[in-house]
Amino acid sequence: MAKGDFELRGMPRRPAFDLLEGYIMCSVLASLDDAGTLELLAERGITIDEVGGNHQLARDTVLYLADRGVVAPDGDRYQLTHYGKELLRDKGYIYWIAGGFGEPFWRFKELVAGTHHYGHDIVRDGRIVAISSADLGLEDIKPYVHSLLSEIDYTRAADLGCGNARNLIGICGIKGAEGVGVDISPEAVAEARQEVAKAGLEGKIQIYEADASDASALPRLEEVDLLVGFFFMHEVLGQGLDAFIEFLRGVAARLPIGAHVLAAEVLPPERDRAYPEAFTPEFTLIHALMGQGLLSEEGWCDAFRKGGFEIKKTIRPNIPGGLLLLAQRTV
Repeated sequence: MAKGDFELRGMPRRPAFDLLEGYIMCSVLASLDDAGTLELLAERGITIDEVGGNHQLARDTVLYLADRGVVAPDGDRYQLTHYGKELLRDKGYIYWIAGGFGEPFWRFKELVAGTHHYGHDIVRDGRIVAISSADLGLEDIKPYVHSLLSEIDYTRAADLGCGNARNLIGICGIKGAEGVGVDISPEAVAEARQEVAKAGLEGKIQIYEADASDASALPRLEEVDLLVGFFFMHEVLGQGLDAFIEFLRGVAARLPIGAHVLAAEVLPPERDRAYPEAFTPEFTLIHALMGQGLLSEEGWCDAFRKGGFEIKKTIRPNIPGGLLLLAQRTV
């Protein structure tokens, strides 16, 4: 049943059903993405047998996706509809929240009550978060990233919280640069190395397992002239604003003079707006759950200045609340 059918049939709208649909759809798509099924669906369509070994549930899952207009039958296969293609374009968001934060939100009452604490009693799925974070808004910010990077020179790029390294591979490819990827998740590091090997870039891009929030632990930083952190800096900010500024100072002290930093972040919602914002309230709550806060555009700029960088440019890309910040170590 398509959205709006309740009104067409003369029934009152039931907003709770929209929430139920969204919850189940996100859960199903995140699980299928984790299994690699969505990749097959996007490439060539799928058969019921390719969804899973539980034939009855696999069949009903495909029928559910068809009921919701995500897929349509094409012979013995099911293909994405236009709506399905639009959904999968943003599947990074779905995988990130439903897969990465499923457990913390299921146990939200314990977190908000203060009886349990995030990072100790309750944790997210670090592998899924690391991998999906690399895909959050990737297609939306790519043109802006390419535009900014076309204005600067770099021969070696480093990616903090590199996830599956797809961003790093793309950034290195713009100017034929070498690359260094850093991630704390061993599973993400393994996947990143597979992606690098698949691209035939083992000799040009190295992936390291390390805590990217520790400036002293970042490998080969003295050789880097472009440092990128896509939706990573708020992880360090979670340790407090003073700690974040000290992190930036530690990074600046090791980077060569003239090196650039490119950060992508999400701003908190502007609550004085007359209309609700997409995604930013949810993103803000997720980070509140982890004990983290977000900064305004001026707040990010001020922190980078105090950390030893000159702000060269800020851009609002076409994602809800998005911010791209290009800074440079000048002294």
